[in-house]
Amino acid sequence: MRFLTRDECRDWYTGHGFKLDDKQEPLWPSSEKRSTQQRIPPSFTRLTWFCKFLEHSLQPRRECLVWVTDWGIWGENLHLYYRLRQSYGDFRLLHEAPGHLFLDYEGSDLSSFLQVMILCGWDAHLQPYAGYARAFVSHDEIVEFASDDNNPNLVAEFNTAFVDKSA
Repeated sequence: MRFLTRDECRDWYTGHGFKLDDKQEPLWPSSEKRSTQQRIPPSFTRLTWFCKFLEHSLQPRRECLVWVTDWGIWGENLHLYYRLRQSYGDFRLLHEAPGHLFLDYEGSDLSSFLQVMILCGWDAHLQPYAGYARAFVSHDEIVEFASDDNNPNLVAEFNTAFVDKSA
């Protein structure tokens, strides 16, 4: 796992053929054909499941960039985040390196960071490379999930996990 500066995140995005918006942040087109929105489970006991599920939904992939684009919105547990980050040998602040690049075999790491990001109420774009889907986690406790045009079944599969099976 590596931490990336904003400039390195931009270079990664454009170098892999992804588009940036006017603010030079990840573009999430409002006209996304194959996308869905779901509420992040409100129960903290389901958050671990949700983070693992989202990470798994973005496979297969070679790597995944998690780019935090907004923070400081709600009360944050920065101590927890920085201790987790420091355990990887990086002592920079979030605004110095908001990108988190995970390789294909680092799914557990991605899930752990994602859980802390959601607890902190941050906005984060999850963009796999050589994958078929992507996601945006919002501080409004919503996740947007989109697939490429060749894999519309991924959106349907993602949605089935949120259907109340007790009804």
